[in-house]
Amino acid sequence: MSFGVLQVAPVLPAFLDRYPEVSIDPHLSDAHVDLIGEGYDAAIHIAALPDSSLVARTLVAMPRYLVASPDYLAKFGRPDHPLRLTEHRCICYVSTVGDTWRFSREQGDTAIVRPTGPLRVNNGDAVMPLLLGGSGLGILPDFIMRGALNDGRLEVVLPDWKVSGGAVHWVTPPGGRRPKRVEVLGDFLAEKLSARRSKRLDRSRR
Repeated sequence: MSFGVLQVAPVLPAFLDRYPEVSIDPHLSDAHVDLIGEGYDAAIHIAALPDSSLVARTLVAMPRYLVASPDYLAKFGRPDHPLRLTEHRCICYVSTVGDTWRFSREQGDTAIVRPTGPLRVNNGDAVMPLLLGGSGLGILPDFIMRGALNDGRLEVVLPDWKVSGGAVHWVTPPGGRRPKRVEVLGDFLAEKLSARRSKRLDRSRR
């Protein structure tokens, strides 16, 4: 839902200007949907895709980071390995991360953690106040907490480790050729979302 509100909705007016004959009926939710059973033309999925018969294309990279507030790290310490996270208060964003946190690093090491903590939340915006208030550490997509990283309210934990599955996917049902309106919307979103991500990265480097 957060991605739909913050990233997709702002570019839809430009799509409607470019393709005035196309109508869009967006449904914003953090729940996984049955595209075929519920009759959707397409869905946007963030994070790693499960094996399925659905057809998927990557719209834009969307890295996720393990983060915590300076207050939390000062009080509870900074873990030096993903497996040490079992000793910490983890806020689990179950919609995109699930019940396991998967990490890897350039040396080829991998680690899988089942986080434990005081709260499991299915919306990223609801995780932010908990992280900012020092209630725990958690994994969020870049687009939700980039501002808090830039101004120091949150810090990346375990920066040498990469959180798996950081991408936004355009998912459509299996079968033959999809309607042209679905193809052009997917192409448009890939174009605009990549441009928006590039602008965020440029601002963060300044």
